Amino acid sequence: QLPRHAVTRASNALSDPLAVTSVRVARDVVSGLLEEMLQFDFRNGPLRRRYDGLKYALKNLETVLYELSVAGVLGGRGG
Repeated sequence: QLPRHAVTRASNALSDPLAVTSVRVARDVVSGLLEEMLQFDFRNGPLRRRYDGLKYALKNLETVLYELSVAGVLGGRGG
C-alpha cells in the first residue's frame, strides 16, 4: 500500500509541495523494512515472498524519484 500511495502523491507533484517528501519517506521506510528482513533466514516460505515484494517496492519508489528528478520536480537535469 505504501508504494501505491507514493505513486499517487508523485502524480500530483507539481501542485503538491509535500509530494516529493512523501515519496522519499515511503522509500526510506521500505528500505528500512528491507534491511530488517535481511536478518532473517528464509528459504522459500511466505517471508521470502514478502521480502521479494519489498525489493520490488523499493525499486519502484526509486524509479519514481528518478522520474521526478528528470521531470525537474526535484531540481534535476530535466527541468
